[in-house]
Amino acid sequence: MPSLRCARAVFCNDEVAKFWDSITLTDDEDRAVEALRMGLGEAVQRVAMIGEEGNRLRGHGRRVIVKLGGHGRPVPLKSLGDGATRLFGVAVALANSRNGFLLMDEAENGIHYSVHRDYWRLVLRTARANNTQVLATTHGWDCIRGFAQAAMENTDAEGVLVRLEKEEERVRAIEYTESELETAAQQGIEVR
Repeated sequence: MPSLRCARAVFCNDEVAKFWDSITLTDDEDRAVEALRMGLGEAVQRVAMIGEEGNRLRGHGRRVIVKLGGHGRPVPLKSLGDGATRLFGVAVALANSRNGFLLMDEAENGIHYSVHRDYWRLVLRTARANNTQVLATTHGWDCIRGFAQAAMENTDAEGVLVRLEKEEERVRAIEYTESELETAAQQGIEVR
């Protein structure tokens, strides 16, 4: 029986460095660059990890840098905003969750509403390719709408939304299938 792996989509430089090392020069590296391009456009050319491991006390530990077209020197990923950091982190965490699962708390944090559909396409496509189950929480309607759109387009992966509702002292799970979710998204029906 294959061992299950779990990753969290919560990132510090050390976690990202470890994840990056395991996907360098693979198709998963290409997906991580693709994720950055969702938020930053085609200016993203390459990504690298620099610095020394264990050198955090002086603020010079390992960190991600990005080569952007039109810039002479690479820039730190963190200087490109929370959305870029989140997109990249989710991509490398997904790649490192092969045959396991990924937990994403507040999946929409830092992600601009205009890229939610593409974001979820990437998540669903990668999860399918890597045999990864993704469990994500959100309170954001834009995130739910983007998920619904991507789930309906991706016939290879199954996506469901489960709303937890408190009834007296019990919690009840209400499941929405992809088609129900698409209808809710089109009609603006509240499912959160």
